[in-house]
Amino acid sequence: MNLNLKDFLKYLSHFKWFIIIIPVLCVVLTYLFVKELPKKYKSNTLISTGITQQLSESALLENRTADNFKISQQFGNLLEMMQTRRAITQLSYKLVLHDLKNPEHPFTKYSRLITQLSPQQRDTVIKAFESRLSSQALISPADNSEYRLYDILKSAAYDDKSLLKKIEIRRSGESDFINVTYTSHNPDLSAFVVNTLSNDFINYYTNLSMMSRQQSLAVLDTMLREKGSEMMNKNAAVVNSSIHATAQEAGALNAQRRSDLINQKVSEAESQRLGALRNISSIEGALDEINAKLNGDGGYLQQDGYKENSEIIRIDNQLQLANQRYVNNNFRPQDKAAIDSLQNIKSGLVLTSSSAQNTNYKGLKQSLIAQKMKLENDLASARSGLAAIEQQLRAIGPRQGYSAVAARAGSQESLIREAGMSAKDYADVKEQYDKASLLSKAGVNLALVEPGLPGSPEPSRDYLYMAFSGVSSLFMLLFALLLVFMLNKTVVTPAQLEYTTKQKVLGWVNYIGEDKDLRTIWNDNAKDNEYACYKDALRSLRVDLNEIMGDDKKVLGITSLCRQEGRSFLANGLSYAFAMMGKNVLLICEKGSNLTNVITNTNDDATSQVFESFLVKKEIQIENRITVLNRDTSHNSLLELKDSKSLIAGFDILKDTFDIVIVDIDSSQDMHKVKEWMMFCDKSISVFEAGNKIKKENHVFVNYLSRQPGFIGWVMNKVQVKHVS
Repeated sequence: MNLNLKDFLKYLSHFKWFIIIIPVLCVVLTYLFVKELPKKYKSNTLISTGITQQLSESALLENRTADNFKISQQFGNLLEMMQTRRAITQLSYKLVLHDLKNPEHPFTKYSRLITQLSPQQRDTVIKAFESRLSSQALISPADNSEYRLYDILKSAAYDDKSLLKKIEIRRSGESDFINVTYTSHNPDLSAFVVNTLSNDFINYYTNLSMMSRQQSLAVLDTMLREKGSEMMNKNAAVVNSSIHATAQEAGALNAQRRSDLINQKVSEAESQRLGALRNISSIEGALDEINAKLNGDGGYLQQDGYKENSEIIRIDNQLQLANQRYVNNNFRPQDKAAIDSLQNIKSGLVLTSSSAQNTNYKGLKQSLIAQKMKLENDLASARSGLAAIEQQLRAIGPRQGYSAVAARAGSQESLIREAGMSAKDYADVKEQYDKASLLSKAGVNLALVEPGLPGSPEPSRDYLYMAFSGVSSLFMLLFALLLVFMLNKTVVTPAQLEYTTKQKVLGWVNYIGEDKDLRTIWNDNAKDNEYACYKDALRSLRVDLNEIMGDDKKVLGITSLCRQEGRSFLANGLSYAFAMMGKNVLLICEKGSNLTNVITNTNDDATSQVFESFLVKKEIQIENRITVLNRDTSHNSLLELKDSKSLIAGFDILKDTFDIVIVDIDSSQDMHKVKEWMMFCDKSISVFEAGNKIKKENHVFVNYLSRQPGFIGWVMNKVQVKHVS
């Protein structure tokens, strides 16, 4: 449904009396209900907390801004504590005890449960409530014993749920105060509730805070004593350690000197060992170079004595192994004798090899051999010296570590460090103790700044309730009408028809009642009745159709969605309207229709002509401006009468004879007839009765019309028009 504000307002106009009467009725009923309501009395107390001031001063001392979140958190804790079940239950006990002990002036009228109690039973109930009050016991339906204590509280609306509905506990803006408010039918009751609840909570919170602070101070005091004792023990240990260290310092200094001397000798021996290793490395390098020259590398010597040289190399390898064995075995004499034997063999081979060389190189080779022998002797001497140095290092022993003086000095420093840490821990605990002691004296101290007093009744809200009742009922009614309007599928305006079918609407024709004599309608000269509106609508539709049809399109088919939508009467009216323009009009309609009588104003059926006879004779009698051809409804199909060529030829004769041919086609309920007649119509329109619905199954016909090239739009018929100026 397309929601159109204009259509909705028009729809509301049909229910204007409901829209007026229902809100007025609701206002009257509300007045009757609220005029007897009891007056309400409100009382409130103001509790000072000191939270804001305390945290602000603490923040200034620490040079920072106040923590608003912490302030809100503390206020939230206080508000929740005041609304706990324990606090409200204590209030409930005091309220019911007041009423039971003061039967002449109770806060609330006695319920049936209380009036049924005998004096002895009432005394028993009072003692039971006093016992529960002193023990601060909670109450629940399980406590409904012989005297149904919980039900007595609930009957007087003194149970925790009933009281919390009327108690309002909140922080007063951003201030340091808590506002407690209670509203009831009795001013004394309101004052009693807020004062009792506030005083009881102040006493409870003060005792709780004091107990908590005392416990905290006791714990901190114990910790402070323990840390003090520990600090004194550490300081005494430091003093004793200093005295003992002074007594043994002289002997420890001698031991330190001996340790330094040993370390110095070890350093000197290690330096000598390093020099010997360097000397051995250089001698071995020189020997490698001389051996290379003796082997002929670099062109120093010829290779004539190859055999002797190979033997010399083998002896050199054995000498190297013997020297290594001599060192590893701690310079044994047997290893030394083996080295000397190998040296003699090597010398003999060298001499033999030297005699075989060319006389030109003999001197050079002997020089190299002499240098080699000298280096080998130096190498053996250096290795012997290295062995002696290593033996000396083993005799001296390892380096000495820290002396006893250093160890005692480290122990002394450790004791001093532990004493300092112990002193710091004592100072931290002392600071916490001082802060807790200060908070215990300047903590959150609740105080009743402004007590609750019985006051005058609250301003009446009767007019507010009445206004709310009237406005809410009006909006609910409008919403209901809007919902009905949106869900209503009835099409009553051309705009709705165009939106629903997605097709053009050419115009509309109003409803004119039962009198359908066209001559009476057209001869009426009134300007503000339904006949004048009907004629104007037909004239407007005639202009649009005449413009669309033109001179070459003469056959206009008129169909409808359903039967009885005024299709035939509209065909008759259009025929009369075109005839008023001076055109010769042919109207083809169903046989038996009274359209002939309406047009000609005669009951003589003999003057009517039959369309089927025309198809046979191809003759037609023209009567004035309007000629009628009746269709025989006994034939179910137009194409079964004649073939399509004959039918086309017949319609060509009609087009040549008349200015316009209007065919009253069947509705969508005779779909096959609509399709057959549409084949011979140049243009076509469809009639829709205002107030009908286009159902889901009707969209098949609507889609069919949209596919027809000659379909030009819809005409809405029987539109209700109350007054046309």
